[in-house]
Amino acid sequence: MRGGSMLTLALALLDLTLALALDKTHYLVQRRSALNVFATFVIVPVPVVARNLPEETGASGNQRGLSSALVPIVQMRESIDRARKSIPDITQVQSILHDDLPKSERDFKRTFDEFSDAVSYKQRFLDSNAFLVYYTKGYDGPNRPSIEQDVNLRQTNQYGARNDAWNALDDARAEVTYLLENSDSDTADLQKYLASTVAAFDTYLSLVPQEVLAEANQLLLR
Repeated sequence: MRGGSMLTLALALLDLTLALALDKTHYLVQRRSALNVFATFVIVPVPVVARNLPEETGASGNQRGLSSALVPIVQMRESIDRARKSIPDITQVQSILHDDLPKSERDFKRTFDEFSDAVSYKQRFLDSNAFLVYYTKGYDGPNRPSIEQDVNLRQTNQYGARNDAWNALDDARAEVTYLLENSDSDTADLQKYLASTVAAFDTYLSLVPQEVLAEANQLLLR
């Protein structure tokens, strides 16, 4: 579609949106203001970065939010802490990181996603309509708050902590490989990476309701 046709279509959609959202008294004023926004876009385009939603990991979500789905995450946290305490025995550290934790990024993240909050419809809408949301500043109708308000922050924070945990673990595994090939090297970096992994897990677990975390710990004791 040519640029002029795209602009015509955009303006037509704008007219329809404003006509539905505003009374006739304010329609022309609002349309003129909106046209100025479009003119600015045509003359000086501003790059828009879409939100990054969690990639699909194949998690079923059948036990989302339940203590039974949290147990594997708590177990991974304990394994990483045990690996950290096994330094300077690098062979033991490698054994724990290899045998007790998911090997691939997808499997690791899926363990978290089985418990984590689901991505909401609103988050998906914002992601797929990032261009529109940006240029309307989240307009959601007269006297209504921006559509960008009240997004599921816990899910966003869970997603961030999960990613931080994987990145730190991946660094730790790479460092273990290096240390096995260079036995006289310092283990300071490995300690740092494993400490960062534990910290990311703790951040994630801090977002869990205390009663659910307590139930998961009880299940581990059985």
